[in-house]
Amino acid sequence: MKKIVILGELLLISTITQASEKKSDDQKKRPNILCITCEDISPYLGCYGDAVAVSPNIDHFSKEGVLYKGMYTTIGVSAPARASLITGMYPTAIGANNMRTAQNKSKPEGITPYDVVLPEGIKCFTEFLRSDGYYCTNNSKTDYQFQSPLTAWDECSDSAHWKNKPENKPFFSIFNLTVTHEFEIMKRAGKPLTVKPEQIVVPDYFPDNAITRNDMAIMYSNITEMDRQFQIIIDELKASGELENTIIIFYSDNGGPLSRQKRELYESGSNVPFIVRFPDKMYAGTTDTKLHMFVDIPATILSLAGVRPPAYMQGIPFLGKYKGKDRKYVYGARDRLDTFYEKQVSVRDHRYRYIRNYKQEQSCYLPIISRSPMPIVKEMVRLHHAGQLSPGAEKWFAKPRPVEELYDVSADPYELKNLAEDVSYKAIKNMLSKEQDRWLKEENPLWKYTEPELIEMFWPGRIQPVTASTEIIVKNNLVKIKCATGGASIAYQINGKGYVKDHWFLYTKPFRLNPGDVVTAVATRAGYAQSVQVKH
Repeated sequence: MKKIVILGELLLISTITQASEKKSDDQKKRPNILCITCEDISPYLGCYGDAVAVSPNIDHFSKEGVLYKGMYTTIGVSAPARASLITGMYPTAIGANNMRTAQNKSKPEGITPYDVVLPEGIKCFTEFLRSDGYYCTNNSKTDYQFQSPLTAWDECSDSAHWKNKPENKPFFSIFNLTVTHEFEIMKRAGKPLTVKPEQIVVPDYFPDNAITRNDMAIMYSNITEMDRQFQIIIDELKASGELENTIIIFYSDNGGPLSRQKRELYESGSNVPFIVRFPDKMYAGTTDTKLHMFVDIPATILSLAGVRPPAYMQGIPFLGKYKGKDRKYVYGARDRLDTFYEKQVSVRDHRYRYIRNYKQEQSCYLPIISRSPMPIVKEMVRLHHAGQLSPGAEKWFAKPRPVEELYDVSADPYELKNLAEDVSYKAIKNMLSKEQDRWLKEENPLWKYTEPELIEMFWPGRIQPVTASTEIIVKNNLVKIKCATGGASIAYQINGKGYVKDHWFLYTKPFRLNPGDVVTAVATRAGYAQSVQVKH
């Protein structure tokens, strides 16, 4: 049985050594940080106690690291969650909680594509890593609710790789595995199954029939394929000799891909697997049961790199040099989901989840275009109209919804028994309701605005603001670059080149040129159009 621990302060990352008796200078260098992310899975893994899952590689990985049981996304869908993952801010705080802003499909009438404009001074957290000497790569999903600024990454493409880094630079890299995505339930329906449908334990919020079991078997089989792809990345790292100087983080972007999972604020949509492996297998085989959120991850990565998180970040570092206080609560909120507007918030402590519904007239089920063709969704809709769903499954369709919901998640893990009207839970409900009000008022200034109001704030008159052109000043071969746009970042090349093809350096301070060199600079700010290039 794994030893369950509450992690204390980590050793300073600068003291991490490789598995060797010699204490060379290379052993004292800052750690690399590698994130391997997947999509749309709840903790359907053997290491989380799932007896059906076939996930041998991640299970082995968990034995060499720390398994987190209390990691929660801010919303059970990708784009708003990724806004949080790149900024360290609640998506509700920066106006990024409406699902997908930059695509013109799956939106209500009158909502045209736009980018969220981050408040002045708030940047992609990778800029702080780059400023501190890290080589940052993303392979390759962004989906941040704004176009990824040129300054966010050294490389951001399907070919981006930490192997391209200059010698003696530490790296921060993300690899995104997409085979477990919701769409893959339909796309991979004809692939061989790695689990037998009859083995599956069907949650009480699903009808237990052949259609459900088959879609769940596909889901598990996709996880097995993701597990295989995960190991390829680990093996590549090991072969390079970088394994024992690299902190590896694995997580999913939101909960499971099926009905009443993805997009939900319940446990099934918000609780995700999260595992960290440290060099030399520090804390190997331990389990962390504290509460953590996606908003904490950027601050934690900066802390692990020895970089102080900026004061504006709402996330709390839970590892590393700048580890903060423990969370008492995790939060969630739903706004627009494709073409449907929603308004729902939640707060959870270690045992109870409280939910407040602002649109009681509609059910939790919404006929989202992207999931409607899924067999399990079609089957649940059919059975609902036929009056043949079990009470647990029918709850997803219930309307009007209650204003308040309260669940004892420890005793009711599927969150089917609403305790909000039970007088014996009144004190708990009131406590969580009060905390919900505090969170919305103190930490989410944009929560009260409609999406059209947000768009007008970001792009007045529906016109995207443009970052001002840079001013390049060269004196005695010393280069200074300025931009008049508040909150802008600057990227530059020398003689049209960076480290690799299409690479741009992040400007952080004046630098020297060789005689005859030409500097090209651009300025960018999240949500703004990039400036024109200026040469000197």
